[in-house]
Amino acid sequence: MNGHMDDLTNRLEAFRESDRERDALVTDLIKKYAELQEKYREKCDDYDDAVESRRTHQRNAGDAARELQSLRQTSGSNPFVLVMLDGDGAIGRDGGTEAAAQLQLEIKNQLKTLYPESATGDWQILVNVVLNVHGLGTKLASCGIFNNATDLQAFGRAFGLAQPLFNFIDVGSGKERADHKIRETLRLFMPMPQCKHVFFGPCSDNGYLPVLTPFKRDGGVASRITLIETRAAEPGFVDLGLRMVRFPSIFRETNLPDYRVRPAANITTAAAPTTLPMRSASNMQAVAQSFVPQQQAAPGATTTQTRRSPAPSTDSTASSTWAKVGKPGVDSKTIDIAPKKKAQRSFLYLNVDDERIDTPIPKPDHMALKRFDARVKDVGKCCNDYYLLGKCALGEEYCDYIHNEKLTPGELLVLKHKARSRSCPMRHGCREIFCTYGHNCGRGKACLMDQCWFADTHSMDMEPAKKVYEDGSEEWIQSYLDKFHKG
Repeated sequence: MNGHMDDLTNRLEAFRESDRERDALVTDLIKKYAELQEKYREKCDDYDDAVESRRTHQRNAGDAARELQSLRQTSGSNPFVLVMLDGDGAIGRDGGTEAAAQLQLEIKNQLKTLYPESATGDWQILVNVVLNVHGLGTKLASCGIFNNATDLQAFGRAFGLAQPLFNFIDVGSGKERADHKIRETLRLFMPMPQCKHVFFGPCSDNGYLPVLTPFKRDGGVASRITLIETRAAEPGFVDLGLRMVRFPSIFRETNLPDYRVRPAANITTAAAPTTLPMRSASNMQAVAQSFVPQQQAAPGATTTQTRRSPAPSTDSTASSTWAKVGKPGVDSKTIDIAPKKKAQRSFLYLNVDDERIDTPIPKPDHMALKRFDARVKDVGKCCNDYYLLGKCALGEEYCDYIHNEKLTPGELLVLKHKARSRSCPMRHGCREIFCTYGHNCGRGKACLMDQCWFADTHSMDMEPAKKVYEDGSEEWIQSYLDKFHKG
């Protein structure tokens, strides 16, 4: 009996073990199914991501292809060539219209050589000439190339009107202004695909080397740059290895002289004034009678010619005449032998070193100064050329300063002082007779200003030695020469 129970117990235990194994198997199957299902979901997600990524890539590729095609079409349309010129270093030969026409022709010829397989005739030519118009105009006038400093403005207007994309850009005084504008313009246009080529000149200012140096390392960019050489290029530009051209028919190849070349003038001394003889009653009559025409005698008649002393004239011009004589009963002729005054010629002073000396002007009245400052505050600055020279080359329509204010003599003197406080670009080498700028410090060695605009003139010889007239002739001042004669 006991044996039978043991057998049943063992069999029960075996069933129980089998149930445990079955439960473990089912549990393991469920677990593995869950893991497989998770992996399946992950694969499905990965597949969906791949499909989405591929579709996104296809869309992006399509968009990129269309954008590339658009860029190619854009770069192929409206192509242009940039010509950047520093006008202070590239001095032209002819008038504005002629210079623009010749420059356009030379650039087109260069493009045909550089791009023989391209339709360069359809390329626009953009020319920017950057310069200080007043400074360069004054320099050209002092050298005799222009009659006056304002002629350069007319040159610029003609140059800009000759071609629609030709620009004459005045940046005023200060070398850094032109440098900055040219540098930034190059940085803007060089990456543009429409900009097919860049011409830059002249090659005389080393300040542009840092801008051009990075371009020489990129062969694709370097091949699109041509340097325009006017005068001999500085070594730094030669070392860039960029292509160089010359346009001798347009630009001057020599430096400008320091000032107008004038014929040598002989040292002249003022002629002694002519003294007239003292008039007395006796010699007055004799002299007067010598001017009286003789009366003609009738044919066959013997007449005695008499000479009469003319009666004193009561005419208003009697005080300026020496004799007024004539026939009796006939309108008398007036003979004026009074010395005539010579017309005063305008001039400027030079010292013995040919340095210009400004003529002193009176100090302005305090009240006139206050009125002038109040006027400037209310209506703006007055035009120096209009008020001090009588005309403005730009005219009221284009000038940035006031023309329609009436200034008193005291206010005009204030304006003259303010104009004198600005240093002339030509400094003491200026030969413009009516230049309104200052050319030397009025205080000279006694100047105590920390930052005087005319500091380099403090040691100048301020004694006038010569006069220079409008026609370029020079005359030594007699009082200056007399000092050496006395010695």
